[in-house]
Amino acid sequence: MKAFSSFSFLFLLACSAGWAQSPAPAGYRSLQVDAGKLVGEIHDFQGLNGQPTPVMAGLPNLVKQYKELRTSLVRTHDMMGPTDIDATFDFKNIWLAWLIPDNAARAGVVETGNKNVLFPDPKADPEKPESYNFGPTDEVMAAIHQSGAKVYYRIGRSWGAQAEPPADFDKFASVVKHTAMHYNQGWAHGFHYGIHYWEFWNEPGDVFWTGTPEQFYQLYEKTARALKSVDPEMKVGGPAIADPAHVSPWREGLLDYCTAHKVPFDFYSWHTYAIGSADPYDGVRLANNFRKLLDAHGYTKAESILSEWNLTPDFTEGEKAEVQGEHNAAFVGAALSYFQDAPLNAAIFYRGDATWMGLFDLKGKYFKPAYTFKAMGEMLDTPRRLAIEGPDTIGFAALAGRSADGKKVQILVSNYEIPAGYKPKDMILSPELEEMAKKIKAEEAAHPKPAKTEPVDELPQRNGIVYKYNAGYNLSVNNLPWGKSAFTIKRYRISKTQNLELVEEKAGSGSSLKISNPFPPDTVEFIVLQQK
Repeated sequence: MKAFSSFSFLFLLACSAGWAQSPAPAGYRSLQVDAGKLVGEIHDFQGLNGQPTPVMAGLPNLVKQYKELRTSLVRTHDMMGPTDIDATFDFKNIWLAWLIPDNAARAGVVETGNKNVLFPDPKADPEKPESYNFGPTDEVMAAIHQSGAKVYYRIGRSWGAQAEPPADFDKFASVVKHTAMHYNQGWAHGFHYGIHYWEFWNEPGDVFWTGTPEQFYQLYEKTARALKSVDPEMKVGGPAIADPAHVSPWREGLLDYCTAHKVPFDFYSWHTYAIGSADPYDGVRLANNFRKLLDAHGYTKAESILSEWNLTPDFTEGEKAEVQGEHNAAFVGAALSYFQDAPLNAAIFYRGDATWMGLFDLKGKYFKPAYTFKAMGEMLDTPRRLAIEGPDTIGFAALAGRSADGKKVQILVSNYEIPAGYKPKDMILSPELEEMAKKIKAEEAAHPKPAKTEPVDELPQRNGIVYKYNAGYNLSVNNLPWGKSAFTIKRYRISKTQNLELVEEKAGSGSSLKISNPFPPDTVEFIVLQQK
């Protein structure tokens, strides 16, 4: 947060009635915080996909930045070699070519990726330490822990690796077992990191899995049982499903299989990107659906984890301004605030580093959504959640908290709007992928499903949203815990021209205050009240 060059102090008021101000312009939102009423705890959703060390040549080391964001969980997905169990990268892979169109960069990723996978020789003995290539993954793990985060281990392969099932399911499960032993029990000159979450696979389907659902279930069972043999307290789950809003073999099918075969299943992981709606409340709606789904299948104790989320999955050149700018910063602020009231155990943003929708540029400089994560990380200093009236679920979100010692109150407000006339977007595919998509659609059209089996869309776009009272805010805070003591008020803002900069500092006293300011859409504000 930048220092403010000139402070504007107001005279202290003798009474506790707050700040005397003229009426705010019409169209302002009324927000009321009761600093004396606790309504729970502020939950930590500071998870990120992507390691803090460079995933490709030329990218920055971001250990310092991850620590500044209070990153609490790092998912080991798309690390392009390290943490991949048995990945093989091919320069001609069409998915990899689309992700990395530059030939030289892709050649570098293929070369280093194949050198860095954990178990490079499928003929090797998984019982022998010398069969493993732990070095590159050891470096990534060390950096994650240096950043202050914990590891959320994704078992499987990165984007653009082979998608066929492993040739030997028992050997694969054994490799995963010994990987867990290395990082949690010190096997093969390893570590005691206490990795708690082990997520099986990522988005089963064309890009990451071309086997049958039944093969997927069987490999999950063998892998889950192998991990539980290492430590029954470790949590095993999956499958990081890409389409959480429709009935599918990857969704109900996996649950049904685990029930029938009594397979360990500790958490369900799923993904959502708002490319179809631009709605920051999608994650909450899906989380509610998933909780019902798990409960209905008897998994009342299973956790629900959103292991990938963002405004859009589109990393192509035309979307960079959207992904890196103030619109996404406001989306992130609203979504993180809404997650507080969702049945979610963790949320892991895609992604945190300096590539593919990452939070930082090639020199480690923050993009605007990173500043939102930083502000939300600061909110964890005031974890006792306070009652607040006035926010909505369509973009105007607010969260308030109080420190344990009662000397600080913080408020985060986000103002987000779905663009007028928004329509679902399609990512720009390469010609090869466009041709593949056409073939898939043609096959589906040639073999239509009976109408009665067509899955119901469990996340229909919310229509009829009308934005009002979001041109500014009238904020009142009552029952401040320090009574008549003096305090400071600092406001930090993220907008088109501001990067969590200190825009105002005041002094006050008493148990309440009122603030009124313009607050247009695509803006986030972080307000800190500190007892002197």
